[in-house]
Amino acid sequence: MKKILFAVVGSIIFSASALAQRPDLPGALIVDIGVNTWSETPTNLQLNTFQSKTFSFTYYWDLPIGQKGLTFTPGVGLGTERYSFDQAFTIGSIADGDGVRTITADDLRDVIQDGSTLGKTKAGMNYLDIPLEFRYYARGNDYSRGFRVALGAKVGVLYSSFTKYKYEDLAGRNRMVKDRKDMGLNRFRYGVQGRVGWGGFSLFGFYELSEKWDVAPEGGAETNTFTFGISLTGF
Repeated sequence: MKKILFAVVGSIIFSASALAQRPDLPGALIVDIGVNTWSETPTNLQLNTFQSKTFSFTYYWDLPIGQKGLTFTPGVGLGTERYSFDQAFTIGSIADGDGVRTITADDLRDVIQDGSTLGKTKAGMNYLDIPLEFRYYARGNDYSRGFRVALGAKVGVLYSSFTKYKYEDLAGRNRMVKDRKDMGLNRFRYGVQGRVGWGGFSLFGFYELSEKWDVAPEGGAETNTFTFGISLTGF
């Protein structure tokens, strides 16, 4: 269902961006679709990069600086990050009696007691984001067409996180376990981002300067996320 919804939304936005004109609104909705990778990989949490996806909705509005196509462009949006692991490990989280949390990479063969076949394992994070960009539009104040380039930053706050894994039990039934929990992640993130494109289509990249974990699993103390992909501009 999610894949169908994403495809429908993407098709609508892409079709709208192909039109020469858009509604007279103060801003534009941008959908970013991309993949994630890590600068440093925690032990036993190697990623399948092209299954580790980002999807975000952000509403931007352009504040012109002069008359030559330069703008300051703030925004607000919701961002999702999904990390798919190559091996059958999941992120574990335990706290002792004093509330001190430990983050681990747990082998699913030790977690699942009745599993005969192990499937996909993922972790997910959801953010409320505030991006700030400086943009240049080659067609001056015509923001809907022509070449554009942007450079800026993004800050965000984590509002939910979870792990998810699938397996087949000993009776041959497919099972899926989704566990919303504190994984020791840094609650706040910040980084630099840029995009370059034409009309309603752009390529984008985001590099997280903040560390991914506040309480890191083994090997993850200096982990940052790099995300790249495509942007589609709606109205």
